[in-house]
Amino acid sequence: MGKAQLNTELLLNGGFEQYAQPTPPPPSGDDEEGGEGEEEEEESFNPYQKPLFWYISDQLGYSRTKDAHGGEFAVKVYPNGHSFYSRDKDFNINCISIKAEGEYKLSYWYKGKAKKPNVVAIVDWYKGNKIVRKDRLDNEKVAGFTDNWQQKTITLTAPAGVDKAGIGFEIEYDPSANDGGYILFDDISFMQTKEAEKEPTLTAPAAVRAQVQQREVELSWNAVAETGVSYEIRCNDQVVGRTEATSYVVEKLLPNMSYRFTVTTIKGEETSKPSKPVSEQTLQMTENEDFEGRIPYLYTIREEGSCPRTLRLYYNDLADPAARITYKIDGVSVMPEGSVLTFPSKGRHILQIEIEETSERKWEIEYKLNVD
Repeated sequence: MGKAQLNTELLLNGGFEQYAQPTPPPPSGDDEEGGEGEEEEEESFNPYQKPLFWYISDQLGYSRTKDAHGGEFAVKVYPNGHSFYSRDKDFNINCISIKAEGEYKLSYWYKGKAKKPNVVAIVDWYKGNKIVRKDRLDNEKVAGFTDNWQQKTITLTAPAGVDKAGIGFEIEYDPSANDGGYILFDDISFMQTKEAEKEPTLTAPAAVRAQVQQREVELSWNAVAETGVSYEIRCNDQVVGRTEATSYVVEKLLPNMSYRFTVTTIKGEETSKPSKPVSEQTLQMTENEDFEGRIPYLYTIREEGSCPRTLRLYYNDLADPAARITYKIDGVSVMPEGSVLTFPSKGRHILQIEIEETSERKWEIEYKLNVD
């Protein structure tokens, strides 16, 4: 229901197209009935007919005009230092149903010959019939008046705890009122543009830690108490992954570069605030790219020559991460799945790797491994 109200007009008769019908004079009894086919005389235009759902102070010298921005009519007032307000059919000023803490847009079109900015929009915020706050928007006066229609738009945030609003305009006194000055208003609008920002109920992950390499950063964190959650990982405010575990490896980074990481808890449509950010700088390469003695190696293989059965293929001193790399296990060619290579069994295996960065930079590497 709330979303259905977004960008929907909430103000009644903001275009000044609806007017109270004038009361016809009582019949005199002396009028002769017209002959068959005789047309009734067209009702003359009444410039002082009041618009429905508005109260306009008589001191403004109100009239309606056909010089409209949209539709057929606009209203004309004089800068005599009085105001006009929107109302409902029962003449209540708290006539607009709103949602607390939502964002609202008030806009109107205007033109005229007043000499100074003197239109002050007023928004009254209510809880039921009790006024909570009056926003007199003195800093949002129009810049000036011309013979052409101009639009003024004001963005507002409803206070906490309110459910009704009323819209009005005060026309501050301007000496031009005595010298033919006037202002025209048309197409006044009030609508909700954003839902209130709800405070997240999910807890953000705590104690985010980072283990840094040249091209990877392994993040880990404490699990939240909520069950059935997943975690979204961001690097420099860009989403890079999602996991149900409490660790994640951010890949394909550049050596010797600074990165900022956050982790967010997610459950269904709910999202926590981001964790406290962790900023880290990746390690620089230990050998220069052009150094003849540089040999890329898997840092995921332990120094004693052992590794897990599922081996992450993360290298140090690999200058080109897009290099052509092939793998064999016990002489049989194998294809990794992404950045992971799985051995057929535990125990002793020989892993052979061929790396070709360029036609001049090639390596053949052999590991004799104990796979656990």
